[in-house]
Amino acid sequence: VSIENITKVVCTALSVDENKLRDKTRKKEVVFARQMAMFFSKELTKSSLKTIGLHFGGRDHSTVIHACNSIEQLRLEDLNTKHLVENLRSQIEIACS
Repeated sequence: VSIENITKVVCTALSVDENKLRDKTRKKEVVFARQMAMFFSKELTKSSLKTIGLHFGGRDHSTVIHACNSIEQLRLEDLNTKHLVENLRSQIEIACS
């Protein structure tokens, strides 16, 4: 599983342009997709937080931690997000097998 594969799957599923994840934009849908991709990158790869941050437009390791915590919190509070995380995880595993 690579960060590139995760990014492709997340962007396709959430209808967000891959290049937007590297931009400085703070549009809600782009931020959500970026955080989701960071979350899976941390969970499913052996990449360091610094490497993950650099892949998403040179962001800091603390931004990656914040993204992971945000998705984790949403997952616990919101059933739709929980299902989305489960579906995306399945899609990533299929795409990378």
